[in-house]
This record gives sequence, structure tokens and C-alpha cells, in this order.
Amino acid sequence: MKDKKFEEAFENLMNPLVKKMVQQVLIERQDSTAPVKDPEQFLTIGQAVKEFGCTPHLLQKAINNLEIDYYKPENRTYIKRKDVFKYLESIRISSG
Repeated sequence: MKDKKFEEAFENLMNPLVKKMVQQVLIERQDSTAPVKDPEQFLTIGQAVKEFGCTPHLLQKAINNLEIDYYKPENRTYIKRKDVFKYLESIRISSG
């Protein structure tokens, strides 16, 4: 009997909070106008730095060590978004 009352009190307390949080997330997602980014798109090192929040040195080092494929038609170096993401995931230190 006590468990039933506790569950009822808990639901009465939590349901409005959960509903409010779900509504807030749905509103934020609806307002999101960020396009899905193409993983095959080529980026300059500067663009990749801005998008991924890493340093140009880190990307240049990965290119020099052949850890990221690149395309260099003239003076600019281009790298694919998916390659940068894969590289950054591979060097990420996981806790656990």
C-alpha cells in the first residue's frame, strides 16, 4: 500500500517536469535550422578547425603522418569532413 502511494506521489511530482522538458526539447529541435552536413564534403583546414574545434597544427600533423587523406590542387589543402571526424574519434581518450 505504501509503495503504491509513493509511486503515485512520485508520478504526480515528476510527470509535469518530464512533460515540460520534453516540450522544451521539441521546441529546440523545431527551431533548429542547422542543415545536416555532408560527410563527403571537402573542407579547408581553417574550416575544419572552426567546425571541429581543434587546432590547425593537429590536423597538419595528421596529414603529414598520413592519418588523414587530403587533396591539394594548388596552395590549399582540402580534407573530407568524415576523415577529420574519424581521426578525432580515433585519438579521443575514453574514460572508463
